[in-house]
Amino acid sequence: MKVLLVNNNTYYKNRLANLLRSHDLTTINYDEVGGFDTKPYDVIVLSGGGILFEGKKRSLKKFPHLYEAQIKLVKTSKKPIVGICLGCQIIGYSYGASLYKQFKNLRKGLFPIVKARRSKVLGGQDKSMVFQSNHWIITKLPKDLICVAASDEGAEIIKHKTKPIWGVQFHPEREKIGGDGRKIFNRILKLIEEEKSTS
Repeated sequence: MKVLLVNNNTYYKNRLANLLRSHDLTTINYDEVGGFDTKPYDVIVLSGGGILFEGKKRSLKKFPHLYEAQIKLVKTSKKPIVGICLGCQIIGYSYGASLYKQFKNLRKGLFPIVKARRSKVLGGQDKSMVFQSNHWIITKLPKDLICVAASDEGAEIIKHKTKPIWGVQFHPEREKIGGDGRKIFNRILKLIEEEKSTS
């Protein structure tokens, strides 16, 4: 697939490129999103990280104007979109999800998530281990989004009810041995590819 990766200053840019190495990958920075032609691409991936403003990475909730181009992209694009961590939060925020800074210090490592509804992306598992690296969580979803899997803190895999838009709160590109995030992410891409071939 032709994948467009939007880099939001992720620490894991090289790991993310490696995760997507089997695809035809193009990477742009967050400040190139406005007016960028997405027509040639099969899927758009929004990375984690944070947009820099006055030398600091700024949160989506406190500085939403910095993310306007990506919010508009999520709302108007006809292309499938997959968001990772911050990218997942951008998707949620675009449709009215509630964001909350749950962790003063970065939550980092393998943590469990549990199935909230049946989905192929979970590979038949009721529980999975995924690599988390975040401060913010999604605590409440709007009517347009559904929760596929959750942790004790909030939504971990979200999906738009009618559009091929997915978000994962975890980092599949940063997974260590024993995690399931990479498999889940690849199943999402496979499902998008299958849906594209049958449409």
